[in-house]
Amino acid sequence: MAKTFKLEIITPEKVVYADTVQSISAEGTEGSFGVLADHAPLITELQTSICIVQDTSNKTIRFALDRGFLEVMANNVVVLTDACVKEGEVNIEKVRTEKDVAEKSLSGAGTAEEKEKVQAIIRRANTWLKLANK
Repeated sequence: MAKTFKLEIITPEKVVYADTVQSISAEGTEGSFGVLADHAPLITELQTSICIVQDTSNKTIRFALDRGFLEVMANNVVVLTDACVKEGEVNIEKVRTEKDVAEKSLSGAGTAEEKEKVQAIIRRANTWLKLANK
């Protein structure tokens, strides 16, 4: 049996996932990486992307994350993210509507900060839709 470690995925609203797992694959701002049991301590920034988790029964669970941070410390991994949705729980109509509204407002966004906020909404929507469609 493979070695395991504890994983928690937490948003400001709730704990999305908390269980023992075998591995995690995620995308940081510096590139993709994986975590296995006994990983060295690490803190890294995550980009909006899909996180893949292998649980103790070899089942793959996928989550869409909206930025955040991941910390590895003594076989405990904590993901803090602005928003997270588990595969199979994406409200596709809502996400498509949010994306359409954001795309239409992009041309009207005045400042660079406003454009970045709208682009972040579009990135998140694209990631959620990618998770829904595999």
